[in-house]
Amino acid sequence: MTPKRVLVTGVSNPLGAEVARRLSPQVPYLFGCDIADPISALEGMDFVHADTRLSVIGKLIRQLKIDTLVHLAVLIDSPHDSRSVHETNVIGTMNVLVGCAAPSSAVRRLVVKSSQAVYGAGPNDPSFFSEDMVNFDKVASGLTRDLLEMEQLVSEYTLRNESCDPTVLRLGLRVSEGTSLARYLSLPIVPTFAGFDPRLQLMHEDDAVEAIVRATMGHHPGVFNVAGDGVVLLSQAIGVMGGSPAPILPPYGRWLARLALRMFAGIDLPAHLADIMAFGSVMDCSRLESSFAWKPSYSSRQAMDALAVGKQIELIEAPSPPQEYELQVYLQQRRRRERHLSPSGAARHLPINGEEFQKN
Repeated sequence: MTPKRVLVTGVSNPLGAEVARRLSPQVPYLFGCDIADPISALEGMDFVHADTRLSVIGKLIRQLKIDTLVHLAVLIDSPHDSRSVHETNVIGTMNVLVGCAAPSSAVRRLVVKSSQAVYGAGPNDPSFFSEDMVNFDKVASGLTRDLLEMEQLVSEYTLRNESCDPTVLRLGLRVSEGTSLARYLSLPIVPTFAGFDPRLQLMHEDDAVEAIVRATMGHHPGVFNVAGDGVVLLSQAIGVMGGSPAPILPPYGRWLARLALRMFAGIDLPAHLADIMAFGSVMDCSRLESSFAWKPSYSSRQAMDALAVGKQIELIEAPSPPQEYELQVYLQQRRRRERHLSPSGAARHLPINGEEFQKN
């Protein structure tokens, strides 16, 4: 099945925005939704304000006759509180799946963003995590618990809906500008956990986008680890960035270490990253290469080098000035009006969340 009507959730963040930009010339009808406006209006995408945490997302999926859904409204490296993250990742995904499973839904392909954080990190971890090593009965907390619950929902959806085989992508640690990990590694003096020099498996932002686009346009059902080849030690990553490690953080009681980082370095390191900075985490990505006949272009070391020299690929255009953004939206509205006029000349109306949503 070639995707014809694609909905991308979470298009206000850079990853979602770039996925939408690359899909735009490849699909006839592209829709994006999020709570916030996209950073830059995309001529080939119809944008709708919608919150996946509300059941209205199901109505949107059905009335737009979406056949392919790319669910990127999943918070991984987020400043939001744990309750907001849980509502977005678990409740939001549940609402999306309910919309996809409705009898009137046309969804036949589903791509879901997950993360390497689903494995957690601890002293007894294996050398490599394969996709089958996730324990849904594992006692976990924070983001790991939410991702386990989210993936369990997708697994149950797969069992109940034979016509749709979802693709779940467990993306590796991304070190693009602005991520918590990039800010942490960019400190001139990097506080580290005393006695630990973990292995890190990194991923370039461009490879994350490419994996999602390939999963959307191809047919690759299943769960896949996605990360660059090889590993770098934390000490090596700090050296690449020109910093110096300072092994002063207590290895146990990492919540206290996170508090110290926030107070003295201004870095709010998420709990799952603090665990990885102590114990490391490496995934086996051979299933991805076998199924996709593709693997990330950047190795872990190359992703680190790209951050250090400032040569990472720009994923989005600069934010549009307000006047330009309004012009782009106006042109979108004209194009949609011409596309969706009925024979009588009246525009179609879609009732969304109890209100009339005019598709114009």
